[in-house]
Amino acid sequence: MTHRVAIIEFINESNTFTVMRTGMADFRASHYFKGDEIPANFRGTGSEVGGAIEVAEACGWQPVYITAAHAEPNGTVTEAARAEITGECVRRLHENGPFDGVFVALHGAMVTETDQDGDCQFLREIRAVVGDEIPLAITLDLHANISDETAELAQIAVSFRTYPHVDMREVGVEACELLHRALEGEIEPKLLIRRPPMLLGCDDGRTTENGPMCHLLKDAANEMQTPGILNVAINAGFTDADVWAAGPSVLVTYDMVSIVSEAAAACAGRICDRIWSFRDHWDLPIPLEECIAQLKAATPAKGSIVVADFSDNPGSGAYSDCTALIAAMLEGGIENAAAGALYDPQAVSQLVTHGVGAEVTLSIGGKTDASVGGGPLQVTGTVRAISDGSFTFEGPMFTGLPGSTGQSVCLRVQGIDIMIVSDRMQMLDKNVFRVVGIEPADKAVLAVKSMQHFKGTFAPIASRIIITDAGGLCTPNVKRRSYTHLRRPVFPLDEING
Repeated sequence: MTHRVAIIEFINESNTFTVMRTGMADFRASHYFKGDEIPANFRGTGSEVGGAIEVAEACGWQPVYITAAHAEPNGTVTEAARAEITGECVRRLHENGPFDGVFVALHGAMVTETDQDGDCQFLREIRAVVGDEIPLAITLDLHANISDETAELAQIAVSFRTYPHVDMREVGVEACELLHRALEGEIEPKLLIRRPPMLLGCDDGRTTENGPMCHLLKDAANEMQTPGILNVAINAGFTDADVWAAGPSVLVTYDMVSIVSEAAAACAGRICDRIWSFRDHWDLPIPLEECIAQLKAATPAKGSIVVADFSDNPGSGAYSDCTALIAAMLEGGIENAAAGALYDPQAVSQLVTHGVGAEVTLSIGGKTDASVGGGPLQVTGTVRAISDGSFTFEGPMFTGLPGSTGQSVCLRVQGIDIMIVSDRMQMLDKNVFRVVGIEPADKAVLAVKSMQHFKGTFAPIASRIIITDAGGLCTPNVKRRSYTHLRRPVFPLDEING
């Protein structure tokens, strides 16, 4: 039997502490595809939708490609952008129905101007068209904030198990294979959600140093050996959003025919208790002063020293224009280095006007909010390259998908090549640097705006990795923030006996 399945994507991780907003221009700068544009751009890629296409073709579905929208993490999604994307999705669902099932790739931490749970807001709109009876499967980022309503709107949920997120395709495949089993009548899936009383947990979900998340994932895999437990998803949560459900959560997809809800709840409870047991394990970045001291004391070695500007990570919605780390590197005399990607469209425009080879004195960075991360930095440098910013991800994240940093330049200041961009982009792929002619392997020091994803591509060429907090928006010290919507009490903001 051929099953008609709608395939949809709507992804944004929304930081509610930024002065920025996420609008249609941000989605178009990343990607916004409709209908047949979706398989043309996603087939064979390392993405959730790429995995869905793989299963659709293997299982003989009649896939109906609706919309696929993604924006880099930023501020709250504007109502105009939400309405445009949702409206297009709903229109195409009406025109192409009925459906036997639905697959939706979400992040799980989207906030809109009209709902603190933008993902459920979107799923409600889908359910209003397709009805409540057909199975709906979702994929989620490991840093999802999950509200209880999710279990009423979806029957299947599978989250990433890696950070850096290098298993996007595999997660899409897993969710859609469960969806196919539901369509074939082999299982009757249902979703259950539990959460410990925490804002911080799972060491932010890192899976590269055999920390808490690695142990938790082993526990989840063991729980999935129980007949009827179809999937156990662990989300570390997203602390940069002031929403009720921020923090770690456990989602259990179970088969209502072969296991009772109490057993699924007990499974979720055991994982929550295990997360709680790791509450004091947190791998914090080092202060900027210590970072520079280590760079100055370093001896030549094979490979680059990679410095991660943790708190100015655009992948968490930070401004990506903080200058404190670059300024400290210049003052410290660090040479044969590259830094990026610094967001400053105004500086890019000015440098493009001067052209390649020009020596220019100007202010770079610090323009979004001068009170964060060092403010504007006055420099004199030489324009080394100008680019339109287009590239293709080579992996291991987003493999094969197109990307763009917007119009971009390389400005050499003293011994540092600074990549300045018009569109924010986390430094998670070597091809981002290469957009402006910087070959990462040739540099003794690479300063990247990222928390963890950079490790997927840069760890193999690194002689050492240093992670520093240079005063950006996304500091790991959550006690510096004022949460007004977050459920209370939660660790570590409140005293909790346990």
